[in-house]
Amino acid sequence: MGQQVLQGRLHTLEFEQIFQLSQGNLKEALVGELKALGYKPKSRKGYLYASGELPVMLIAHMDTVHRQLVQHICYTEDGRVMMSPEGIGGDDRAGVYMILRILQGAKCHVLFCEDEEIGGQGARKFERSSIRPEVNYLIELDRHGGNDAVFYGCNNREFIKFICGFGFEEARGSFSDISVVAPHLDVAAVNISAGYYNEHRQHEYVRLDQMEENISRVREIVLTSTERFAYRGLYSSPSTGGFWGEELTLWNMRFSSRKEPKPLMELSDNARLMMGSHEMGGGRSHYIDRKGNVYLYLHELGAAVLIDGACAYSDTGEPLSFDSRLAQDTRIMEYDEAMELLRAG
Repeated sequence: MGQQVLQGRLHTLEFEQIFQLSQGNLKEALVGELKALGYKPKSRKGYLYASGELPVMLIAHMDTVHRQLVQHICYTEDGRVMMSPEGIGGDDRAGVYMILRILQGAKCHVLFCEDEEIGGQGARKFERSSIRPEVNYLIELDRHGGNDAVFYGCNNREFIKFICGFGFEEARGSFSDISVVAPHLDVAAVNISAGYYNEHRQHEYVRLDQMEENISRVREIVLTSTERFAYRGLYSSPSTGGFWGEELTLWNMRFSSRKEPKPLMELSDNARLMMGSHEMGGGRSHYIDRKGNVYLYLHELGAAVLIDGACAYSDTGEPLSFDSRLAQDTRIMEYDEAMELLRAG
């Protein structure tokens, strides 16, 4: 079986359970796993955090884009690749598993976030918490492929050199939880490949051998003594303290200055959202206007914000059209106002 490719076992969870549980049930199971590892986890709305001994924080998210829970898991004959007809959810259940394995030999701080796929909602809740661990850097395990290191808006070249010194190659990305957490904690961060491919699609698959290799490499990284790597943004926003990377990110948004309600059509679960060549996930909590512009609806505020550069497509790849019969007047907010209200929480 595929698990034979993996070299370690967990304490309370079975490997396949990580891919099969709902987000809520996985969160509960992770509490037990962390306790078995000697942690005292804090389960809060939006995230699960546990303080460690090493000055590094590992991060992964517990949600996936797939609507149906995994029922069947298949492996290739050599046991190196796993997949599911329901969509395996390697993004980011692979990262969750890898962190649990790394913690067995390196007691780092750990943060498991909810709802990354709908705009980093769990990371936003962590940002508004009073938890501020003193760590030297952050590592998220939420990147496709086997050898990528993505730094988003963080431009600390010493940190980039340190991470790439373990054989990883610097790559570009659009958004992950560290896009929120790193500037909040003012510490450098990287997103490392977790071995999954074709994320956000039914034919997603996970390379177990690459997971295993990167478990070893990340464990080596966190056990290497370093100084603290500060967060150095490419560009700073004086009003929000946020960052703008060299490329468009999910939260690199220009928001409409309109204050009056605007007709928006809610997207179905089958809608595909694209930002350039990157697929952002399903259409849940997303809307389009008459011109096809995409909005993210913030339930906490009862308002929508414009995602500049995003496009919505059907599951067959056709651009979605606005239907006024399905539209409803929706409140639109500017970025600064929305972020201030979310921070105030």
